[in-house]
Amino acid sequence: MVEEKNKSKGKKALIIAGGIALTAVGFIVIPPLLDKYANKAYKSSLKKEEIDFDNMGPEIVPSKEKEDGESGD
Repeated sequence: MVEEKNKSKGKKALIIAGGIALTAVGFIVIPPLLDKYANKAYKSSLKKEEIDFDNMGPEIVPSKEKEDGESGD
């Protein structure tokens, strides 16, 4: 009985320590990585060709005509 309580306390402590570690990683490690790679992605997107806004109209696609036997009613 005493060993079971110690095991459950150990599990809880491990879960809490893991949560603290993940939170620390989320607050300390992730933001600099986001800045670094987001800036790279943004700068590479600027180097691409400019968008031709004159040719951006809607594309009209003809629909298939209904067969003679079908009726919409």
